[in-house]
Amino acid sequence: MILSADYLVTGDGATVIEQGGVLIDGDKILEVGAAAQLIAAHPDQEVQTHPGCTLMPGMIDLHNHLAYIYGRAETPDFEKYPAIQGFFVAQRMLDTLRSGVTTIRDLASPHFMGVAVVKGRKYGFLKAPRVFTAGNGICMTGGHGSGLDGSVVECDGEWEVRKAVRVNAREGANCIKILTSHGYRGLEMSQEEIDAAVDEAHRLGLRVASHAGYDPSIQMSIDGGCDTIEHGTHLTIAQAQQMKAHDQTWVPTIYVFDYCYQLYTQMGLTNANEVYRYLEEANACYRENFKALYDTGVRIACGTDTDCCDHPKATPVWMECDYMVRYGITPLQAIECATKNGAEALGMGDQLGLLRANYIADVIAVQGKPHEDIKALEHISAVYQEGNRLDL
Repeated sequence: MILSADYLVTGDGATVIEQGGVLIDGDKILEVGAAAQLIAAHPDQEVQTHPGCTLMPGMIDLHNHLAYIYGRAETPDFEKYPAIQGFFVAQRMLDTLRSGVTTIRDLASPHFMGVAVVKGRKYGFLKAPRVFTAGNGICMTGGHGSGLDGSVVECDGEWEVRKAVRVNAREGANCIKILTSHGYRGLEMSQEEIDAAVDEAHRLGLRVASHAGYDPSIQMSIDGGCDTIEHGTHLTIAQAQQMKAHDQTWVPTIYVFDYCYQLYTQMGLTNANEVYRYLEEANACYRENFKALYDTGVRIACGTDTDCCDHPKATPVWMECDYMVRYGITPLQAIECATKNGAEALGMGDQLGLLRANYIADVIAVQGKPHEDIKALEHISAVYQEGNRLDL
């Protein structure tokens, strides 16, 4: 099968092919190039044309929560009838695919919902993106996330942390999430606990995501070898340079901070509110520092942090990209953050995140020219997952 469109963006942050095409065999990409040349060289192949569109890799959301249910009207029924919450998550997974996101990382959800989605997709029970899931997040007793019943486990000391990593692995988690700081009071986990989480996870072949907003938790997470720093609101230039040298990834989740700030503003809360002040400060940090941090060369990937605030849109990666462009990078660079960089952060940079020969055929058709106007990413015309066009 050959896919063709007016433009093709490979995801490498630079390459755009006019009248581009992708040759797919099964679940893999065989060739990428000018559509006319591919069609001429393979006359026996079915051609699916997407006029007015741009082909690009499926997007990746590295920070998601599949089943948080803050403030939803359905919450009592979710709690009484867990199957209903499962139906909600299945609908969210369809919405995620419709948004052009074909891979997500679930960084803690109630009752191992991420594992359930992985298994449900494997068995063919639901349509869903490719899911990497942390199972339960790991925090200190009374720490950030401790109130999320069924989503986060409280641990104190090296061996409790190691046991939590092992339990997550036993239950089917394929990554680990630790919560090293609270938004408003900084450091929570000790260096020994962070080191233990990373050592145990890496021993089991699992990557570690660290929720870290302030120093010293950011620095301790970098020093401990965490694979990704989530939020990193107060990340410094020196720390970004250190992360680059250590092949670590920053997942800033810019969009969700502004979304929550707007919610608090609409509710009429004032600067006297601690959360409001924190969100205002976080937005200023991203706005003022993002471009300089990007210019260090640290790998930056997209995460939305939904459904942390009952967000009306599932995995709005295009909105995260929009903020990145507003704060100084090009649309092509933002697309790289949403595709290639996310795959590299997952350890799949040689298989996913690019339109390139021998890569997994996750391809989306976007209406318009997202390489010129990033807002075009909101308008998805078609989604191909592992070479199959999805009926969504």
